[in-house]
Amino acid sequence: MRLVSGIDELEPSDFAAGSVVAVGKFDGVHLGHRAIIGSLLRKAEADGLRSVVFTFANNPLSLLQPEACPQPLASRAQRLELVEAAGVDTCVMVEFDAAFSAIPAREFVERVLVEKLRVRHVLLGDDFRFGHRGLGDAALLRELGPQYGFTVEVVEAVGDDEVGAVSSTLIRNAVLGGDMVKAREMLGRCHAVRGEVVYGDARGRELGFPTANLGGEVEGLVPADGVYAGSVLIDGEERDAAISVGVNLTFEPEGEPRVEAYVLDFTGDLYGKQMEVRFAKRIREMLPFSSVDALIARMHEDVAETRDILDRVRGS
Repeated sequence: MRLVSGIDELEPSDFAAGSVVAVGKFDGVHLGHRAIIGSLLRKAEADGLRSVVFTFANNPLSLLQPEACPQPLASRAQRLELVEAAGVDTCVMVEFDAAFSAIPAREFVERVLVEKLRVRHVLLGDDFRFGHRGLGDAALLRELGPQYGFTVEVVEAVGDDEVGAVSSTLIRNAVLGGDMVKAREMLGRCHAVRGEVVYGDARGRELGFPTANLGGEVEGLVPADGVYAGSVLIDGEERDAAISVGVNLTFEPEGEPRVEAYVLDFTGDLYGKQMEVRFAKRIREMLPFSSVDALIARMHEDVAETRDILDRVRGS
């Protein structure tokens, strides 16, 4: 997949045959986004056009209303990998800055979609708006389409009566509330964070449960404190894991929160490696224990429950 980081980098000659463009925030690349991308790819293949996702490196609210800007579900790199894995030809991921925010909606259509991308078909979600002050929408695209030779498709929201329409907001609330089952249902995969494995205090090893600790800048939205069943991805290999998020209330109640994983049935040195942590289901909240023996007993229970949960997830 080709990545384009700025409008000025777009060369019309690269899209001489025309393109199909999906525009949106694509935070988390959830099932709703994947429905848009699916329609994008089918249309591009049917008409022999290039498939393009046009999105932002940052949430527009980070510029327009910083105090109201939510935490992103996924890092820029995670989003790009998910879009690439879907099979998209080109991802235009631009910084939403003052200059971009000032572009009128009609000018964005004419200068970017038509002149630069040679668009023949545009896809968007039913709630997406674009251009200065958010004045651009599907109605404006449909108005301009006949003049510039493109069609418009509004992809309906994905969801059901129980969950409602899938949205990044609902997924974010689920993750921050520790409901990883609900998050997985809306993402179509386990929510994940990742970072480098760093040295910890080695207390887990002393207790018989050596953990791999994420350090530095952790990519992805860290879920609510608690113990989770899940897995880790290291060197392209996925392994089952019991995961702890938060502070150690037994030994360091005032310590720094961390994400650490006890990788089941594994021995080896993971320090310095990149690790992705995937959350399947929350087992319990973080608890203080009256003794080391009580803590160890509960950790054995957590591991047993982790195995049971993952067996059921794989069997579903």
